[in-house]
Parts: sequence; C-alpha cells; structure tokens
Amino acid sequence: MHMPAPGRRAMLLGGTCAALGLPAAAAAAAVTNAAADAAANALVPWRPARPPNLQAADLASGKARTLSDFAGGPLIVNFWATWCGPCRTELPSLNAAVDRLAPRGLRLLAVNHGEMPERVRRFLDEVPIHGTVLLDRSTTQLRTWGAQGLPASFVLDAGGQPRYRAFGEIDWLAPSVQQVLEAVTGRP
Repeated sequence: MHMPAPGRRAMLLGGTCAALGLPAAAAAAAVTNAAADAAANALVPWRPARPPNLQAADLASGKARTLSDFAGGPLIVNFWATWCGPCRTELPSLNAAVDRLAPRGLRLLAVNHGEMPERVRRFLDEVPIHGTVLLDRSTTQLRTWGAQGLPASFVLDAGGQPRYRAFGEIDWLAPSVQQVLEAVTGRP
C-alpha cells in the first residue's frame, strides 16, 4: 500500500484546514499529526539493553518456544491476529521482504495474539506466512514487547540485539524499510 509522503500529506491537511476556515493552530496540528502518522508506520530505531522475553507455542509442533530458539540470525518478530485488517494488508509485503533477504539469514517469527490454533490454521490456508508461526494464547507478549496494538514488528540483528520497531502497518518493500533490513542483514 502506497502512502503519500508526509510532506504532501501535511500540505493537503494544512490546505484543507485553511479551505475550511480553521485557525492556523488547527493547520499546525494537522501537520504534526501527519508527521506522527508517518513515523508510526515506519521502522524506527529501538535500542533496549536486551530484547524482551518471548514465550509462545509453535503452531506446527505445539512446543513452547523462546527467543533463544531462533538465535544466530537476523529476525523480524511480528505480532498479528486474523481479525486485524492492517495485519492482513501488510502480510504480502512482509512475506516478500523476508523471501528477498532469506538468503542473508533473515527469518520471521509471526506471533499470533490470543487466537485458537484452528482459527489460525484456517487463516493461513488463505493468507500464508513465510516464517514460523507462534501462538500467544495468553495475550501477554504484545505488552511485554512494549506495543499496545496490532500489527507490531521488531527487528533484531544476527547477534539478537534489538535494532528497529514499527507500530502499525508498514510497507515492507518501501525503499527506506528495505535499506534498514539490508543493513541489519549485513547486505551492502
């Protein structure tokens, strides 16, 4: 999904405020909100001392998994749900980005937020995910990672260090996102 550049969005919102006769403060607020929306839908630096714990069940095996089970390569941890429209919208570009950089070791952990395994399996028959699907039936992991809504994504480097996060739907094939992923995977 292509989104207008923040500058263009800000101009459109500011112009709309002016056309409606709203005060300059409303136009300034529109510009600020447009910039915040753009930041909310992009990968931004994320540097806690270490990544949060991750404990969830593997959909395929039913076994409990932790983040350490996936050590040794760059990783995207994506929180999602079948009922989440933005999650569904971003999956094709997320799958394509992972496929593109899989030869560089990039892997995807898709952590489903609170749903029954059968519902997730039915969804995956329709909308595949190119990674390991984990189930967080307790719905505690999303908050543990500092997010409040879906989708939420976190990028870890090959050493397991937190590097970037995104709250909300993003275009994983956007040049700025690809540049970040290439840097994390060590690709020039």
